Amino acid sequence: MSTIVFLHAHPDDETSQTAGMMALASRAGHRVVTVFATDGDHGERPEHLGPDGDLVEHRRGEARAAAAVLGVARIDWLGYRDSGMTGWEQNDHPLSLHSADVDEAAARVARICDREDADVLVGYDHHGNYGHPDHIAVHRIARRAAELAARRPRLMEATTNRDAQLEMLDSPAAAEFMQALAAGGMDLDADRIRQAILIGDDGQPIGVAESEIAWAIDLPSDVIDLKRRAMQCHASQTSDIGMMLAFPPDIYAAAFGTEYLIEPDASGSGTDVPMRRGWPFG
Repeated sequence: MSTIVFLHAHPDDETSQTAGMMALASRAGHRVVTVFATDGDHGERPEHLGPDGDLVEHRRGEARAAAAVLGVARIDWLGYRDSGMTGWEQNDHPLSLHSADVDEAAARVARICDREDADVLVGYDHHGNYGHPDHIAVHRIARRAAELAARRPRLMEATTNRDAQLEMLDSPAAAEFMQALAAGGMDLDADRIRQAILIGDDGQPIGVAESEIAWAIDLPSDVIDLKRRAMQCHASQTSDIGMMLAFPPDIYAAAFGTEYLIEPDASGSGTDVPMRRGWPFG
């Protein structure tokens, strides 16, 4: 059995991007470790905390609850501050992840990999999926950490399939969903979502083309349910997690039922090798 370390930017990112493979790995007997680079201190503050409640500890509690759902064996925190979205003044805070020295941050991750004798380290694609400064930092830190670890782990990068997202928007199920949103007064349509996919947080497209993806992991229905339960643990983040949880079951399964990985070091991976559907962890 393997030890798989997942490096994520903020608590709740794990549930939308890799929760299914984490649950499947744990179920198969692998040791799953989650490392959060930040504590998500710029996340949404639930009303019951009031102005003086400890948001960081609240979000850590949500992360522990999600980890229990997914079978995660251990959580580690790098301790950097949330950098906020592109262009926010928090980007330049000296303790933010965006401002962190890559080698220093990567050394922290490498020490965790060494302690765990990690076989696999999972980071993010080059764009951090949608351009968030902390997500792009995770990409750089994971790549460097894999180089610094005493026993270099197999490096993989979580991503989303831009081609599949755009194709899904043209499906009958998506059209019905948009109609239901319009009937409920929500001003959202396929063209606006398509534009959002093509222009992420920093103006670049979300995810990558399918030709860049090495692995597609199709989640069984019970694991999709686990993924949704893990998302529910991060209920304080209503604008992101709340929106995802509002999807009807069929739309949720279409949007989150397959998880994708790039494998930068794999021999022959790249645009000339078709994406494989299967389980990459042995």
